[in-house]
Amino acid sequence: MFAIVVVVALQFAVLVPVAWATQHGQRITDQLAVWNFEPSEEIAGYVQRSSMTEQGEFLFYATHPEVNDQEEFDSICSSDEEGVGTLGCYLPASSAIHLYDITDERLDGMEEVIAAHEMLHAAWARMGDAELAAISPLLEAQAVAMEGDPAFVERMEFYARSEPGERLNELHSILGTEVAQLDPRLEKHYADLFHDRQLLVGLFTVSNQVFVDLENRAEALVAELEALAAGIEADYASYTAGFDRLDSDVATFNVRADSGDFSSQAQFTRERNALLQRQQDLDALYASISARDASYQTKLAELDGLNADVDDLNSSINIAPRSGDGL
Repeated sequence: MFAIVVVVALQFAVLVPVAWATQHGQRITDQLAVWNFEPSEEIAGYVQRSSMTEQGEFLFYATHPEVNDQEEFDSICSSDEEGVGTLGCYLPASSAIHLYDITDERLDGMEEVIAAHEMLHAAWARMGDAELAAISPLLEAQAVAMEGDPAFVERMEFYARSEPGERLNELHSILGTEVAQLDPRLEKHYADLFHDRQLLVGLFTVSNQVFVDLENRAEALVAELEALAAGIEADYASYTAGFDRLDSDVATFNVRADSGDFSSQAQFTRERNALLQRQQDLDALYASISARDASYQTKLAELDGLNADVDDLNSSINIAPRSGDGL
């Protein structure tokens, strides 16, 4: 099949004016690549579910996209930065897209978003100077509007380190697949590649929310644990000091009682009751400390469970287990 296509292409090239062929060389190359590509059911599903247009599908198939397991994928696309998971890559030299096989059902929709993200890199690589000049200020303006989002800022800082000079290229893919509200001129641009970009953004939002919910719950638990620990530590110090003072005062009371130091039975009873009340207050404080410690241990176990979930999800998006402490 490949040999037949090449022969036809060579015959066709002879008949095409040289100027046209030179101007449209990439389109010819892409068309040949598309003709030589038979998408798997999985790859075709990405096109449908991400709502790629005919043009988006054409660019995607021109890259001969592959879904790879971890070993194969990491041999092609990898990141050396701890805590960063690479899920897809577009290789300009070969014009090829490789996608990481995400198997965790909780992340349904993420593979489609990654596929669309990488397709947009292919689209960027094929844009002319005039189109790049027109769209670049729009991308930068959107990025400025998002500078209040710490996660976005951190992500762009990573790209600056790992892919210097590719800021606009990455912005083009991120904004097109993840941000709901864009400049109408950007929406018009992306409409050539997606029938319903909001559907794609919805897939991103739902799959990303899994991580957001885990992070929020973990942060809340950490705050609760820190507050519990601080209260337990302070109250235990108060309990210990109070117990030492009570122990000393009881000893003094007993010496006075043995020596007949009390002027009346009423005074003896009053001071004895005061000591007993202090004992009861300390016992109540200790019971409170014990209850809060039990709550601390329960929440700590819950945090350990969340950290295990985080590690599991991280593994599913190609992030190695953390080398340090948990969240």
